Amino acid sequence: MDEYKKILVPVDESNQSYDALKEAVSIAQRNEAHLYILTVTDMSVATVDARLIQYAKEVGEENAKRTLDKASQMVSGKIDHTTKKIEGSPKVTIVQFAKEAGIDLIVMGATGKSAIERVLVGSTTSYVIAHAPCNVMVVR
Repeated sequence: MDEYKKILVPVDESNQSYDALKEAVSIAQRNEAHLYILTVTDMSVATVDARLIQYAKEVGEENAKRTLDKASQMVSGKIDHTTKKIEGSPKVTIVQFAKEAGIDLIVMGATGKSAIERVLVGSTTSYVIAHAPCNVMVVR
């Protein structure tokens, strides 16, 4: 591929996802591409109790807003971008969004915010690499 026109960068509150965002902005600027900034609220932990579901939604909304606000501030005035928040399994949602939006490149951090989640759930990055419909750049 000569140029990337649609670039996806999934962000959470980890430093590595913000490093990936910086790299994605640079790539988008060079390619005059549109940048999609995605955060996924994982609701899988809240399946037992209605109160837990409501609490998880509230916390997820706060985290997503904070994450997308920070990401938007980092790219504001630098590149054309869209922010999006979706509830679901992060690894599945990232791949599904990339397919539906016709993404050319996914730029993401090597690890997310929780070491325990990586051990219990598996690496989101590894899943995305294996299932993405496009190239994936992993930023360390």
